[in-house]
Amino acid sequence: MSRHRPVLVIPQSSSAQIINWIAIAGIVGLFGIAIHAWLALPETIPIHFGFDGKVNGWGSKKIIWLLPILSLVTYSFLTFISRYPHTFNYAVTITEVNAVRQYQIAGSMLNWLKTEMVWLSAYIEWQIYHLATTANPSLGIWFLPGLIIIIFGTIGYWLRQSFLAR
Repeated sequence: MSRHRPVLVIPQSSSAQIINWIAIAGIVGLFGIAIHAWLALPETIPIHFGFDGKVNGWGSKKIIWLLPILSLVTYSFLTFISRYPHTFNYAVTITEVNAVRQYQIAGSMLNWLKTEMVWLSAYIEWQIYHLATTANPSLGIWFLPGLIIIIFGTIGYWLRQSFLAR
């Protein structure tokens, strides 16, 4: 139970701060792409892609604002909750001895995940912009497997770190 865990304030390392700045740069890039796309794109753009990466849905260009806004909300939410690592669910038992390291690992995992999600959103946003003017729009067959490998690879790496630091 989280109420029996030590409540600690874990300062961000310099590498965590750099990763956060990389995520912020991605959010700025997302809004930059959205502004440019809004001015340049036709009213109908690709908005949905199948498992094979091919466009299977078209819609209003207003959707171009969805990814930047969702990325900003996700970044803000994950940044907020990372301040309360004692409330997280852990795969290992948290004790007075391992709490600092486990909280650092959990914070690092959240930092990496939010940065990856922001940049994956930036890639999708750029592709939507690019593919709206392409004859045969497709993200490619490797996009979804790549996305899954990146996200679950990150989670797996940090879970391993957590088990090693029991």
